[in-house]
Amino acid sequence: MAEPTRQHYLKNVAQFLDYLSETPPAACQLSSTALVLIRREVRALIRGIRRRVVVHEVRTKQAKESRLIPKASLVRCHRTAGRKIPALLDSLESNPSTRQQWRFYGFLTGYLTSISGHRCGVFQNLTIQEVEEASRSPDESAYVINITTHKTNRAFGAAQLSLNREEYSWFRRFLALRAGLPGGSQATYFFFTSRASPCRTLNKYFQSAWLSMGLPGKPTFTDVRTAIATHAKNAHSSEDRRNVAQFMCHDTSTSDKFYALHLGPLQARERRRLFERALVEEEEEEEEEDGEAAGTESPPRKGRKRTETSVSPLVKITFSLAWTAERMALANFPLCVSFPGGNQQEDAAMAPCQREKPGRSPARTNRRF
Repeated sequence: MAEPTRQHYLKNVAQFLDYLSETPPAACQLSSTALVLIRREVRALIRGIRRRVVVHEVRTKQAKESRLIPKASLVRCHRTAGRKIPALLDSLESNPSTRQQWRFYGFLTGYLTSISGHRCGVFQNLTIQEVEEASRSPDESAYVINITTHKTNRAFGAAQLSLNREEYSWFRRFLALRAGLPGGSQATYFFFTSRASPCRTLNKYFQSAWLSMGLPGKPTFTDVRTAIATHAKNAHSSEDRRNVAQFMCHDTSTSDKFYALHLGPLQARERRRLFERALVEEEEEEEEEDGEAAGTESPPRKGRKRTETSVSPLVKITFSLAWTAERMALANFPLCVSFPGGNQQEDAAMAPCQREKPGRSPARTNRRF
């Protein structure tokens, strides 16, 4: 059992114990103390497994790195399948057979997953009614098929397939000829089997179509989904990447954990340059501080200009007027303070300032000023 699965089971047990402690049934013979001890043990097990879960996520990413599908292979799959699908429909119309039906399934799902990145379950649960009720633009140049049943429908709603006029015509042609195939007249799912049940081997047919196109490897739908999420992370902005992830029915946090892989050699080199640039700037700042402490001015950094603070003429005039007014006030009314017990010569020099003019008090003089 994988570590994330163990963590998931332990969390379910912890939630059940929380419910049991809050609303204990009448037949429960566990005391509140025993429930507290059990909950503590389960929480300790969850904390102990977190480190192994992170290690498992890293190993999962490393295993996917060897299977990362290049952009050129995805583009080639999209173009080759787009040319092959009409020929397969012609063959099914002239000579219906299950062999050509499985080949059509493989090429069509490969084409769809290369432009949407959806899981295999999205295609398995696609119904004929959802295809027939597809939304369309007024000029019928764009179509959207909404698949309601899939893995993350509670978080993202219906999964969507965006198609143009030619792509939607492939669906119409297959629905028109499905009655001549085994199980087609009773089928409710678009990808049906001879028993009119949803096809559970779409991944096998996709891999056969992939090999027939001459592409390297033997990827699954999950591998294509991983490649699209990784290329979107490296090529798009944060907003565009969020839109791509939402269209694929998963969030960016899930993509960072299991889908978007580690940095490549060139990307890692750019991150290293950022670290080196930060260290160089820190050393230059320390050299400037040492130069200021020694009384010498360090040379300016390359690519940076020293700017001097400029003062407007109005500010200069204001400060000049204030300084002049202060000098005039001190000349007319000098501030004379004598300290008892101080120097006698200073007390004698400050004696005229302490005399009061007849009929005028210092407080009144200050009020007139």
